[in-house]
Amino acid sequence: MTFVKTALHTLFLLTVSVFSLILFTYCSGSHETASGIHNGEVRIIATDDGYELPDSVLAGMVHIVFENRGSTIHEAMFIRLPDNMTGEDYLEAVSNGADFPEGAIDYAGPGLTSPGEKVETWLSLDPGNYILACWFTGHLTSMPVHTLTVHKRESSGITPPKEDAILRLIDFRFELEGQLRKGAQVLRVETIGPSMHEVDIFRLKDGRTLDDLREWQKKEKKGPAPAVAVGGVLDNHDIRRVVWIRTNFHPGQYVLWCNMPMVANNPGPGDDVTHADAGMFKEFVIED
Repeated sequence: MTFVKTALHTLFLLTVSVFSLILFTYCSGSHETASGIHNGEVRIIATDDGYELPDSVLAGMVHIVFENRGSTIHEAMFIRLPDNMTGEDYLEAVSNGADFPEGAIDYAGPGLTSPGEKVETWLSLDPGNYILACWFTGHLTSMPVHTLTVHKRESSGITPPKEDAILRLIDFRFELEGQLRKGAQVLRVETIGPSMHEVDIFRLKDGRTLDDLREWQKKEKKGPAPAVAVGGVLDNHDIRRVVWIRTNFHPGQYVLWCNMPMVANNPGPGDDVTHADAGMFKEFVIED
């Protein structure tokens, strides 16, 4: 009888341990379903040869961890394609001068991020077929097209973290509510519009100024950047969508920058005028 009790007790402890392990894995926010569809935290690693990330995720609120392991700045725009469009069709439309190919919908994503930097975003994705795109200095065509399928589900169960500050994107200015401090900080990014907007966050390098950043932007970002890009939030066709970003703020002089074109799908003289040219930039300081 003692042997039976001991065996039953051992079996009970083993069952509890296995259940706890399963529960921990589920609650950790990063796992795959039985069908191989990624659910929860999605890691995106950018290299100069393309992206590394799952091919399938579940719809709803998604927690994205974006890490740049390349030798140059990268970003990651989620673009949902219409049923009759492939990634190659999208690239062809862009090569023909379309900033926003007809039928394709931008769903935001992590903005410009320098090599070695990591940023987190929380954004909502609808079911559909997507591509991931980097618009930095010709990367859209030089990097392979990465396709992604977002599958329907009832609820993601993912909740963005409490923000440290709120950033509102308005024609044509930034409004920052709250005080950003040194260390990891969460920004809730809201687009008031009425235009689509984006924000890239730059930390100026020692001795460099806003004018240096502006000149670098106008030279199509050629040559060494005068600032470290620490992430941002790319544009969204549905400006009602809210995106959260968590990045690490070191002490220094910072610039918020909106590089959205003033005139879309209209190549020609003056087509490089952006929202920043209309005054949509903002400087702030992170104290030590």
